[in-house]
Amino acid sequence: MKQNSNVTHLNAGKSINEQAIHWFILMNDEDLAHQYQEAFTKWYTHSLRHRNAFKAIAKMWDKTGFTDDIIAYETERNSTLETGKSTQLKYKDLYKKVGALVAFAATLVITVITLLNKQDQSFSQPSQVFAYSTTTAQIKNITLPDGSKLTLGPTSSVSYTELDTTRSIELSQGRAFFDVVSMTNKPFIVNSGVNTVEVTGTEFEVDVNNFKKTTRVSVVEGSVKVSGKGEAPVFLSQGERVSAPLTGGPMTSITTFSDKETLAWMDNKLIFNNTPITEFLYRIQPYVEQTLSLEGFSSDAVTINTIVTPSNVHTLLDSLPAAYPLEMVRTSSTITFTYSEN
Repeated sequence: MKQNSNVTHLNAGKSINEQAIHWFILMNDEDLAHQYQEAFTKWYTHSLRHRNAFKAIAKMWDKTGFTDDIIAYETERNSTLETGKSTQLKYKDLYKKVGALVAFAATLVITVITLLNKQDQSFSQPSQVFAYSTTTAQIKNITLPDGSKLTLGPTSSVSYTELDTTRSIELSQGRAFFDVVSMTNKPFIVNSGVNTVEVTGTEFEVDVNNFKKTTRVSVVEGSVKVSGKGEAPVFLSQGERVSAPLTGGPMTSITTFSDKETLAWMDNKLIFNNTPITEFLYRIQPYVEQTLSLEGFSSDAVTINTIVTPSNVHTLLDSLPAAYPLEMVRTSSTITFTYSEN
């Protein structure tokens, strides 16, 4: 109860950035870090803004070239001055030490904010994180706070934040098409796995393929820069695409693509040309409530040539055993296909 009271006092009336500075100081003190670990974890996991603020403070502290010993020295020195003697850390001393840390934080606030204004303008935190998602067979057309247009495919999810110098999208699953409003001094960045796509204003699609474990980027207009973990960035122009592993590794060679086939999903159509059935079922999974699965054959055993729409997807699935050497078992929650050579 007493610790909670101290934490409440520490955060009362403070901005998230100021709270982050206070927590940074506390968690760099060996005695206090253990005492306040649970409360810090609760604060840190409260929101993305809390996490970003704490990371920014840690980043800027590294830039100063100071060591963590300075924190320990200042807090212990101030605590000693207040108590008039050096004692083991009891609650009474803990309370005074927290007060000393808060006083030291005021000085650190001025130092860090000055450094941020001069060196790292991206520290300013977004006022809000905007999250968007879709359900089975649903497509959403969204206008982002910066005026950019987003078309979100079925069972997809993204979050958007805007800082002073950047606009950022996290595409955690699915696919999305972006028509980005040009802002020369504020690039638009899409993050997917370890990969990033950076533009200032253009039209492009990002497709997170969990079947192939890749992020695929296709440029419809303008140009983009695609970066992966440990790889040199790739620059794409209109009509070009590239795929990058979600967890890092070499990107594929740049290829060209057909707008009609690639973007057909925006008109509620999926076009398949000699597509292995494994990838075919992965692609139509977002349009089907039941879980689709395959058993007993390789990915190249059956290839599909067809056009799928939300209205005909179940009819098409039911017809596959008649057109291909497949058996199908359907339940309320699953649809399973088994390959049969007979």
